[in-house]
Amino acid sequence: MELTQSRLRGSILAFAMILFVLTSCNDSDAPASGNEERKAWTFDAITNAPKVESQSLKSFYYAPKSGDTSQFRVTQKNSINRNGLALEQEITQTYTKIIRKINPDGSVEMSIRIDSMIVNEKGPNPQKPGETMSMQFNSGKAADRKNPDFVQYSSIIGAEVVANVSKFGKVEEVLGLNAIVNQMLGAKKDSIPEKMKEQLMQQVKAQFFQMPMQQEYQTFPDEGDLKGSKTWTKVDVIPVSGILTVTNTVTYTLGSIHQFNGRKVAIVNAVLTATTEIPKSLPKGIAFTLNSSRFEGAGKTIVDIETGETLLKNNDVVTELDAVVKDANSGQKQEVKQQIKTIVSVSKLR
Repeated sequence: MELTQSRLRGSILAFAMILFVLTSCNDSDAPASGNEERKAWTFDAITNAPKVESQSLKSFYYAPKSGDTSQFRVTQKNSINRNGLALEQEITQTYTKIIRKINPDGSVEMSIRIDSMIVNEKGPNPQKPGETMSMQFNSGKAADRKNPDFVQYSSIIGAEVVANVSKFGKVEEVLGLNAIVNQMLGAKKDSIPEKMKEQLMQQVKAQFFQMPMQQEYQTFPDEGDLKGSKTWTKVDVIPVSGILTVTNTVTYTLGSIHQFNGRKVAIVNAVLTATTEIPKSLPKGIAFTLNSSRFEGAGKTIVDIETGETLLKNNDVVTELDAVVKDANSGQKQEVKQQIKTIVSVSKLR
């Protein structure tokens, strides 16, 4: 389990910044209010719903109300092939969030509680080359929750933290992780050096809270200003493998506004494109050859235009890299052939 997790995370985290800029969801039912019948949230249903022709939208950002309570499910599926070794990972987290307050700058403070988690991993057995090993964790099973091998997962269930999300859809801060980390460490918590404890805390924050939560939010226009074209972009420059620089650009387009299930909603389409650059100056004695690379993806999100809340999302991202690194001093050559396919879905359950 440890090896498959570490290898998978090593690949996934290398492209984490690429993945989080897109966000999307699976089909789900919206919360019902009163006795009004609610229809299933699907992209086709929104497209065919009545348009709101009179709606004028000049600003677009995340603006929930204090006291709002909701539950989301986030699923991420990763298929990784690195130098002929295939790894599969699927993680589903369900969490409840309560909006505590809206700060003067428009950022949102909220409490987050992890309600459930299902993890499935499958990859090569490091002890027996050529063989495959697998791991499954389901928080709904008492035996899994009590299994000490799964303490890194069971410690998360029921845990509550405080998060701060900007009005532009960025998870800026996650606090309250001490109790979780102490539970993971158990009797060793007082003997672990503070530096190692802090590293574990950062890993827990990113893997179980910041990255999954970020998938929920739509990326909004700079300063929330929506231009007449209803199109905006976000550009990120990301170092990959310590040598390459990948500049990825996500273009978002807001579709027409529709009335559905008592809400004014629209579909936001996202397209990811990227360029790869090798720096002109490499470390002395290192030769790097890039044979090919591909970073692309697409996503779509149903968003409530009045609150900026995500109701449904789907993301599909592919990254490929074929390169050779050679050390002139030792003559050692390393070939890197890697493909990562990632599908992310986010569903508002209630």
